[in-house]
Amino acid sequence: MRQFVTSVLVIGTVTSIALAAQASSAGKTRISACSLLPADLVVKVGGITPQMAKALPPREEASGPNGSECNFGQIRLLVDPVIGSGASRQPPGKGWQPLSGVGDTAFYRANGGTFAEIVAWTAAHHFFLSFTVPTGSSVDATKPKAIELSQAITPNLR
Repeated sequence: MRQFVTSVLVIGTVTSIALAAQASSAGKTRISACSLLPADLVVKVGGITPQMAKALPPREEASGPNGSECNFGQIRLLVDPVIGSGASRQPPGKGWQPLSGVGDTAFYRANGGTFAEIVAWTAAHHFFLSFTVPTGSSVDATKPKAIELSQAITPNLR
């Protein structure tokens, strides 16, 4: 539960920073996070069936002045939720480990036994991925799926 609360606080902080920077970000085009999560990819790695993907379509909303958030099955993706985050490229808190093979810079954490999370940067964008561990599975078993999904997203954000 503490890990979940920490995640909510991190995401809340990220969102509030993005909203505070809204005035300085005019003119930048928002990327649709849901456009990066096609149903066939979510079915392949996301632990849902094609029928579930049709019955529970992705939900998208704005995240800050330039960002977007998509919730689709057990996957939550935020694209560009923070203005100017490219300068630091640091893990957002304790427990994040460097991750190679995803974007230019990336970090991973097992958030309790509930979420596999990745934050990554490309040359022009950044994203946060939270992958809910399916019932009966483990964070360790979910990590490769989260990495595969992140690797599929990254080329679209270059």
